[in-house]
Amino acid sequence: MLAVGDVAPDFAIGGRSLYRMLEGGSVVLFFFPKAFTPICTREASAFHREHERLARAGFEVVGVSTDRQETSDAFARSLGLRFPLVGDPQQRVARSYKVRWPLIGLARRVTYVIDPSRRIRVAHHREFGAESHVSAVCRQAELAESYHRGATFGRDTG
Repeated sequence: MLAVGDVAPDFAIGGRSLYRMLEGGSVVLFFFPKAFTPICTREASAFHREHERLARAGFEVVGVSTDRQETSDAFARSLGLRFPLVGDPQQRVARSYKVRWPLIGLARRVTYVIDPSRRIRVAHHREFGAESHVSAVCRQAELAESYHRGATFGRDTG
């Protein structure tokens, strides 16, 4: 797993590169093992529910699994997701982000928040706590929103 402070590797997301997306703000990159499975469905749905809030804080959301792109697209449609899911059947992205399970070839459940300087700001791993990934990202979004509103740490902003 990549660590906080590491440079995030670039890859293509539906014709755009991750680095191009970062020109517009931070990116939430969540890896999940398999489309259409219960925990992965809960995780993707939770990110969908928080999508608007994350967008307001300047975060774009992207999901990645080792499924084929057609499967990822069908999964996104079935949930009505407003963010892209990337199929990574050759596991190139999973390997570059160090989230590939060696024996079974699936992505581990890992979420990264990548800032516009291409650095990892959050690295969260928990296989069965899908909602914890969204909570970790939302905490980061709250900090970003406070910063954009001009809040300073150690001073009451109310």
